[in-house]
Amino acid sequence: MNYLSLLFIPIIFIFYYNTIAWLVESWMYNEYYSHGFLVPIISGYVIWNMKKELGSIERMPSQSGLVLFAAGIIIQGISVLWTIRFISGISLLLTLAGAIIYLYGWEFMKKIRFPFIFLLLMLPLPFIYMITSPAQMISVFATANLANLIGIPAVRDGLILTIPAGAFEVGVECSGINSMISLFMIGTIFAYVLDGSNLMKATILISTIPLALAGNVLRITSILVVAGRYGQEAAIDYFHDFSSLLLFSVALIGLFLVGRCFGRLRFKKIF
Repeated sequence: MNYLSLLFIPIIFIFYYNTIAWLVESWMYNEYYSHGFLVPIISGYVIWNMKKELGSIERMPSQSGLVLFAAGIIIQGISVLWTIRFISGISLLLTLAGAIIYLYGWEFMKKIRFPFIFLLLMLPLPFIYMITSPAQMISVFATANLANLIGIPAVRDGLILTIPAGAFEVGVECSGINSMISLFMIGTIFAYVLDGSNLMKATILISTIPLALAGNVLRITSILVVAGRYGQEAAIDYFHDFSSLLLFSVALIGLFLVGRCFGRLRFKKIF
């Protein structure tokens, strides 16, 4: 079995070279997945810190791992034939899971299930562009209402918000999708390190979406406020980029407050 296990690495490399190249390219050039490089690093770091605990687990190699490995290779062939890259990414993880189970057993796989499942966040979602437009519309509608509520006369026309200081178009980069994806990744880590019920963890994960959208609405509204006070040029050229960090920080605080609603925050000792 030791000699056979050495075949896993070249087999995975041969069958998934294009998939890995696609992932790296997506992380480099897809603005929604620039965090992709961090995902395998975080997963590897968590597993590394579990090395003593993993070392104490008795290895019980399972032949069922070979079944998963073969299934992953077959799915890879289908995804290549139909050019479905996301399925190819899923296939890569399934194949890796099969290799791990075959070499170390189900108990080992169960122990590393979080860092392994966390790897799903490195895969670019095929439908991400389908939700960009609805997110833009929600952001524009909510911002217009909030701006009028705080005394800024704002008129909405499609994706354009007009105030006395000028007109502002809420583009794709202001849809809030970036913040949503990043906050979901952070929320996943936060839910994992917190010692609490599954309900608490699920609530934290679900809350990342409205928190990201709320943070984006506050960000756009703050740009309108700055424009109304200091002019459109100051809002776009100076405050626009800074506002992203500022309002993302607000969303992070909201994430901690959601966890705090379940009582005192207790963290696992995993690092």
